[in-house]
Amino acid sequence: MERLPSLNGLRAISIIIVLLFHLFRFNIVINQDIAARIPILNGRFGVNIFFVISGFIITTLLLREEKRFGKISIKHFYIRRTLRIFPAYYFLLFFYLILQLAGYISISGSAWATALTYTKYLNYKEEYYTSHAWSLAIEENFYLLWPLIFTLGDKIRKRLAAFFILLPPFIRLYSHYHPFPWLSEQSIFIRIDAIAIGCFVALFNNEIVEKIKQNWNTLFLCSLGILFLLPWLAALVSYTPLELIFIFFGVLTGIIANIIITAIMLYSVYGPKGRWYKLLNSKIFNYIGILSYSLYLWQQFFISKTAWWITRFPQNLCFIFSAALISHYLIEKPFLKLKSKISTKRKDAAKIETAAIGFHIIRSGEV
Repeated sequence: MERLPSLNGLRAISIIIVLLFHLFRFNIVINQDIAARIPILNGRFGVNIFFVISGFIITTLLLREEKRFGKISIKHFYIRRTLRIFPAYYFLLFFYLILQLAGYISISGSAWATALTYTKYLNYKEEYYTSHAWSLAIEENFYLLWPLIFTLGDKIRKRLAAFFILLPPFIRLYSHYHPFPWLSEQSIFIRIDAIAIGCFVALFNNEIVEKIKQNWNTLFLCSLGILFLLPWLAALVSYTPLELIFIFFGVLTGIIANIIITAIMLYSVYGPKGRWYKLLNSKIFNYIGILSYSLYLWQQFFISKTAWWITRFPQNLCFIFSAALISHYLIEKPFLKLKSKISTKRKDAAKIETAAIGFHIIRSGEV
């Protein structure tokens, strides 16, 4: 199956942003208000890059499966998703359990409950070590639903993808005036639009690329310009009536930012193969992208306010990459191989079924 270029490079940028966000929060002194206005230091923006890419890839793969086999297998989707996400994540939780039993860390029962059940966005502020699992919870909750929606047909899945994009701004605006204690910027109800826009673009991929391909460079430069100006403009109109615009559309985690991420993603995959393309597809960016999931899991433990030597900069970066390498090669890769075998068996079964149908048609004299 043809691989989409540049996406590992974009994953690398995403995890670098998350790492910088935590480093400048805990290890390197910087004004946090200023840091939040710089996209490459804004961790929530970095996670949204992950979300957009995820929705785009998953939906593209589902479309390819549907085109090849005539339908998608929901069972195989859940099996593949489980093998991809669960092993490395529960390996991290097992590590935390050992530390807690040894008395080095403390994670409450309710925090364990939401971590184990992929509902961390309900109480991500309760404790630090598992708090980053809010993003995994949003993805896994969404992907419980999306393949079921996908099977309902082309029109319904396109309309529901658009609905998931348009819903969060209204929830964000309402919750601004009527806050809910369980609803935050890390909630699925606020952040689902980032995954949904990736799904939406995959569903309309050919049409969108056809319309914008004549203006790739203009699109890319304008996207970058708006991205870096947006937070400062939002700060400028803060506490004025114009503030409602950014409450509704968001700043670095709302619709505008998600559209910008999508534009940059399409440029990276389908646009000119210049310096940006070569950077994203370089060996180092590709490799960091491959490690990005394990890096995301382990960075939370090694970047914190604890007095431990292993959590201090710069040696904590070495420990993050070491833990990610162990996680990737000892946990992720074996399960990814199993995932690949299951996909291969499905393809082989489909070939046998197709051959059997063809033989039946010939025997029955229909050709």
